Amino acid sequence: MESICGELHVSTSYFSKIFKQETGGTFINYLISRRMEEAKKLLGTVKVDKAEETEKLLVLARRAREDNNSENAEKYYGLVLQEDPDNWEAAFFQVYYQSMQCKIMNISSAAYSVANNIDSTMKLISEMQDTDEKNRALDTVISYAQLIASMLASGAINHYTQHSSVNGVFGECSNRVVAVKSIYEMLEKSLKKYCTSNTSRLVAVQKAENSFLSKNGKFFNTNYLTTETARLTNEIKDKDTSYTPPTVQTGGCYVATAVYGSYDCPGVWTLRRFRDNTLAETWYGRAFIRTYYAISPTLVKWFGETAWFKNMWKPTLDRMVERLNGEGVENTPYNDREW
Repeated sequence: MESICGELHVSTSYFSKIFKQETGGTFINYLISRRMEEAKKLLGTVKVDKAEETEKLLVLARRAREDNNSENAEKYYGLVLQEDPDNWEAAFFQVYYQSMQCKIMNISSAAYSVANNIDSTMKLISEMQDTDEKNRALDTVISYAQLIASMLASGAINHYTQHSSVNGVFGECSNRVVAVKSIYEMLEKSLKKYCTSNTSRLVAVQKAENSFLSKNGKFFNTNYLTTETARLTNEIKDKDTSYTPPTVQTGGCYVATAVYGSYDCPGVWTLRRFRDNTLAETWYGRAFIRTYYAISPTLVKWFGETAWFKNMWKPTLDRMVERLNGEGVENTPYNDREW
């Protein structure tokens, strides 16, 4: 006020009196009001700039995604999240690309991170108003979630195949594959929770989940595998009566695999051929196979990694393999027969 009065060459008391007569309020209140209005304008400008910055970051993130640059995609999606925590795209892909860069030993934690992120992402998508955008977002999350699941499982299984003779590697691989299965589980649960009006996506995910289980059956607990594939098959058939479930590949030859360190090696190939082409041809042979598969998984689970178990069985299996090879049973790569 003193500065203004100095410019006008009037006293502060006279200025206050005239100002109140003309405006009906004090100069101080007027000044506060004007400052509040200017502050609102500045806040509005900040919001616009923030939105523009977020859009620029999204462009960079999508460009990195198109170029398959995981490191930059993770970085830019992370920056988008700092500006807009409710952006579903950034919320999903920041974790997605972080998981893509994980090492073999971290596959389980990466898979659980993706799975745990799906529910919150689906919730954000369910709150979108534009139906077309919502559908595109749902399809994107579903397709990329299944892609990362496939990649993580492949990484785990390839590592197991390359190091199958090392003690404990089968158990490590099983834990990783089970963790990957949680991605399918969370997709299924989230679709049931947030997308009840459209069952086609749910059925497609359940079919993919059942295929994953069937393909990697040897890495799962037998009771869980049987129960879960039956549940998925029944729920799918409720909506698609023409559905034919895939054949569950449980591997088999549990003792031989534990002894020789791999399901795919000359000794086990020989025994698998004997099982499919000789034992499976007679009723008593099939009875033996069923009994063996009922008992051996538990034995291997308890003792398969121990030295005494392998030392006890290896001489017997070696003699049997040698005899079978002498009788003409091949020891070359083999695909199990369905019987």
